Amino acid sequence: MCGINGLWNLNGEPVDPRMFDRFTDALAHRGPDGRGVYIDSQTPVALGQRRLAIIDTTDGGRQPMPYAGGRYRMVFNGELYNFLELRTELTGAGYIFTTDSDTEVVLAAYDHWGRNCFLRFNGMWALAIWDREKKELFICRDRFGVKPMHYYFDGKRFAFASEMKAFLALDWFPVEFDDEVVAAALTRYHMIEGTERCLLKHLHRLPGGYTLTLGADGTLKKERWWNTLDHLVDVPRGYDEQVSRFRELFLDACRVRMRSDVPIGTALSGGLDSSSVLCAMREIRNSNTGQDRLASDWQKAFIATYPQAVEDERAYADEVIKHTRVDPIYCEITPNMFLDHFDEIIFQFEELSDVHVGPWMVYKAQRENGVVVSIDGHGGDELLGGYYWNINAAFFEALQPFPDLSRARDLFQILCEMDMNTNGNATRRVAMGLLWDLAVRARKGKLKSSGAQWLLAQPFSLTSFVSDEEKLALRRKGLAFQRLYEDFHYVSLPTNLRDFDRLSMAHGVEVRSPFLDWRLATYAFSLPTESKTGHGYTKRILRDAMTGILPGTIRTRKPKGGFANPSGDWLAGKLETFLRDSVLSREFQESTIWNGRQIAMDVERAFRDNDFGVVDRAWKIIQAMTLIRAFKSHTIHI
Repeated sequence: MCGINGLWNLNGEPVDPRMFDRFTDALAHRGPDGRGVYIDSQTPVALGQRRLAIIDTTDGGRQPMPYAGGRYRMVFNGELYNFLELRTELTGAGYIFTTDSDTEVVLAAYDHWGRNCFLRFNGMWALAIWDREKKELFICRDRFGVKPMHYYFDGKRFAFASEMKAFLALDWFPVEFDDEVVAAALTRYHMIEGTERCLLKHLHRLPGGYTLTLGADGTLKKERWWNTLDHLVDVPRGYDEQVSRFRELFLDACRVRMRSDVPIGTALSGGLDSSSVLCAMREIRNSNTGQDRLASDWQKAFIATYPQAVEDERAYADEVIKHTRVDPIYCEITPNMFLDHFDEIIFQFEELSDVHVGPWMVYKAQRENGVVVSIDGHGGDELLGGYYWNINAAFFEALQPFPDLSRARDLFQILCEMDMNTNGNATRRVAMGLLWDLAVRARKGKLKSSGAQWLLAQPFSLTSFVSDEEKLALRRKGLAFQRLYEDFHYVSLPTNLRDFDRLSMAHGVEVRSPFLDWRLATYAFSLPTESKTGHGYTKRILRDAMTGILPGTIRTRKPKGGFANPSGDWLAGKLETFLRDSVLSREFQESTIWNGRQIAMDVERAFRDNDFGVVDRAWKIIQAMTLIRAFKSHTIHI
């Protein structure tokens, strides 16, 4: 795990070592344990890495790693969880390993199987391999885009890095925000990560499941190597057998993610997904003999508590702590904490999204307590339909073409019980969900979003992130499957993965997500919707699979919580003053992206009327102003 970067001057200009060092060290927070730089002596190509040492913490795991007599050089950001099994297989094929790292296994697999090796990998990665013999740079991103990859290409220069802010170290890089993307992020922030466009105009994002190849003649080729629809599996017909197989896959996904040569822990919210992960870890450690290279130090759970917010879920987290008997570390999150770290968080986060101070503080606490790997519950909602709009889609589907009233009643009841406050809100959600579906169909996804009336810049179209071929295949599988698939691959999950990558790696902490194990994902997408949502529950099969492992009160809990953010009882005192001053500032008022004058008037009215939806939208625009300012004023030097 680390931060990686690279540069190829296709115009023949030599690599500036000092500038490339700045480029590499701009990612130092992602890899505080070491650094490595390779500059080719024949071609103006350079690779860099800032190292977070987790598997083989000795110098044997250093990168950029050479292989095959120096033909290959690789930088690898990620983890190969099944590296022990692949190493055994490759040893049988005659390969000799000189390190205990998973990086060397990746290179041997690439040498042995070529680019088909990625289909054998169970892990997360963004990697780059320089082939000195072919004069070819190859980049690959994992199936679901867990680890980031951004690149710049103008025909003369090619550069890549794990984060956008690293490009600020390049003297020739034009720091220019794309007004269309900023506007889109301010209205539909959850849609951006599923596209190739970035907030910075001259950068692109390599999508998950894609490779990029660049030749010496400047030909750049992107290819899709993974499509989940091509890898669906046969599942047992009986529900009990489906549950048994799910349990087997989930526990093994947790097991291989516990492989580490350094201490691991978890971020525990008290919700179903994070609680399932921690309880599975305990189950695995209780039954494992220690022969699987699992971390021996794993018994720390980090819990964000919000004493001044209704969303605080500490009581549920405490139940899981009591059940697992691990050591809890509580991170108390107060309203002023976000403001105290505001500029730092925004710059490190480098995106426009629903920024949460809680996870940022949790991962900070993990690093301070010696934990550098966090096994978390990200992806459970997107994989198993845990959001209310997934229930809306299933509800709509139950009514067409021939109504299944029993199924519809079940789904309606699920939706009502998901709401933490009142059934009235759930009733409104059902109605709005149906209207949303009708609007999507009628207008082909071109919907007005809240906050759009404040914008001066026109958001770019977000309707084409799914290919026409994929759309046709998804329509055949029904609305509920389609919504879940798009959430997982293009909308909610890519956004969450990006957000938590930045929040954790800001402190040099690696996040591993068992719900993103490709074996579990292909199995879950092969299950009927009723196995995932039904009989009174969201994520039904996970709940049943965790019987006897997870406390019953957590396993059968129906309301869905979330992270607290600056709204309601949070927006008072210093935060309110900061927000009012920000929208009235000259910088905010003179923006060409948003209408500062209108926003200031609306915010003042919102505070009078306690309309915190308006305040929250303004808060996101303040974040945008802060990020733009930080990027344009930031200088990176060594």
